[in-house]
Amino acid sequence: MDMVKKSTRTIPTMMLSIKGEGKVDIEALRNNEVFIKAVYKETVAGIKDAIDTNKKTAILFELDKSEYYIEIIKTEWRQALQSCIDKLIETEDYELCIHIKELIDKI
Repeated sequence: MDMVKKSTRTIPTMMLSIKGEGKVDIEALRNNEVFIKAVYKETVAGIKDAIDTNKKTAILFELDKSEYYIEIIKTEWRQALQSCIDKLIETEDYELCIHIKELIDKI
């Protein structure tokens, strides 16, 4: 009988600032290096957790403690991880690229 590991990952909460009209400033987020790094980091962590626990979706963040989650479905994991590798090559973080390639191979 296969034993499925229980997730030990704590899903982070992403706190977002709201503009006057009650909307998130998406353009500001796209240009915010801290936000971008967090998304890449949690993409890898979320997909790794989903692989380890045999899930069909990877949860990246909870939005503002709202019980709404940013998720990636399994069919999109390879593309998401490849995007992470592309970003990490820019910063020459080759060790993490190898780790991510190993995750891709497990999908």
